Amino acid sequence: MNVNKIINAYVLDVLKDNVYLATVELSEGRISKIREQNQMVVDTDALDVKGKWLSPGFIDTHSHLIMYSSFRKQLNCSPEKVSSIRDIIEKFKEYKEDVTVDGWLRGYGYNEFELTERRHPNRFDLDQISTDLPIYIQQSSAHMGAVNTKALEIMGVGLYDPDPKGGRYERDENGRVNGVLFEFPALEKVKAVLPKVEADVLAEDIEAGVKDYNAKGITNTTEMGVGIYSGMDDYEAVLQFLKSPQKIRTRWAIAYQLLLHEPKLQDIHADMLKEKFASLSGGYSTLAGAKFFSDGSIQLHTAAIRGDYYDGEPSDDLQLEKEELEELYHHFQQLGYSLITHANGDKAARTVIEAYKAASGTKTNSLMNRIEHLQTVNKADINEMTKHHIGGSFFTNHIYYFGDIHKKYFLGPERVQNLDPVRWAEDKGMTFTIHSDCPVTDISPLDSIRIAVERKTRQGELLGEHQKLTRIEAYRKMTIDAATLNGAELEEGSIDEGKFADFVILKQNPLDETTALTDDLVEMTIVSGEVVYHNK
Repeated sequence: MNVNKIINAYVLDVLKDNVYLATVELSEGRISKIREQNQMVVDTDALDVKGKWLSPGFIDTHSHLIMYSSFRKQLNCSPEKVSSIRDIIEKFKEYKEDVTVDGWLRGYGYNEFELTERRHPNRFDLDQISTDLPIYIQQSSAHMGAVNTKALEIMGVGLYDPDPKGGRYERDENGRVNGVLFEFPALEKVKAVLPKVEADVLAEDIEAGVKDYNAKGITNTTEMGVGIYSGMDDYEAVLQFLKSPQKIRTRWAIAYQLLLHEPKLQDIHADMLKEKFASLSGGYSTLAGAKFFSDGSIQLHTAAIRGDYYDGEPSDDLQLEKEELEELYHHFQQLGYSLITHANGDKAARTVIEAYKAASGTKTNSLMNRIEHLQTVNKADINEMTKHHIGGSFFTNHIYYFGDIHKKYFLGPERVQNLDPVRWAEDKGMTFTIHSDCPVTDISPLDSIRIAVERKTRQGELLGEHQKLTRIEAYRKMTIDAATLNGAELEEGSIDEGKFADFVILKQNPLDETTALTDDLVEMTIVSGEVVYHNK
């Protein structure tokens, strides 16, 4: 359904923190005219929202659409679905036929701290499901997973093999690999033998995933790692997906390893990829940049933090040292790429900041270089990022989903109060957003906004009241500030004449303190003047 005019809409002005009744006229996918109303009007040719709230569409700046879309075919092992390793085993047996794809059993989303056994499922557990079929399940962080003995055999990993550089194998009491794999260098061993994902099949999966994003009010999303899920198959699937009618705006950050080693992408200039994505999608898609990893995850002890973890474990090493980062940054900036680097720990974040500064002389892209997650970044780091125009995106959902275990095991009761310190960043004037890192946590923008405002954990504890954002501040992180980080603030992020006709229609005013920030608010999502979701 295409819309040319929207009437009786309470427009959310995210720039002025204002709400006003208006008629919004659309032309060729953009806002052509906004006229304030004094009262309700009748126009049978218009979309009458009957006093509902018209918001800019939500802009997701960091999730994994490809991974999420593919996970929809796998067994959901999240805390909402299972409470023990025995549950995982029984559910795999129950749904074995449904989650067997090309001879592999796959699952995702378990959190060892939410399991009765308080440990990772290992090959001995998974062998109870099958010793004939290979099994691979990913932990909720997506930075680790577990396989059964059959999978290890196919991977060619011996029980006494050494750990891969930058990764680790968990071992039993006799020093034998037990099937639990930590970090991407270890996960690459299993990814290398997984059945090839056909581009047309994965493209269809992405289309289905987009529908879920639309249902949350998302009109623009950034895939933060083409190649992370299935290597070059990801890239081929993206090209196939972009040939279909587009229902969402997309930005694609490509894993640097793919750009560095794949013959089709080696030394290709960023402008060529931008042109390709835009051409295939009819202007709905573009390149986000090159994606790098500086460290891992706090809850796996693989994030590089200053000092030791609260439970006494030493901080893990950086995945890429400063000198390695500088060399890579120089190379990709000369090819026109903006740089996007994962850094959960403050030691990793500072290393990335210094490497960005050292490589600034070769920057040719107008987009801000960015650091992702920033869970333990400190004030001095934020000051440096702001001073050198480095953008960021905070994984504030961690406060709700992992705050309790961060306090108990990893950061301790004092340090955890400054987990995802968005108030420091806001007060300093840093350009940043908040994100879900879906499928690590739920894709809901309203959920992310609520968490940034309330800062409550799953168990209801308040972490860092002094780091709270106001509703309008958090709302801007998913709208106009997200557009600014993307370098698209003149095209989207607010409801203004000339901008894209990308909206989410909400049943209640999300800026009203009495309104519960849940997905139930979303009534309709509109992209370029087309209704792509309607909760009838």
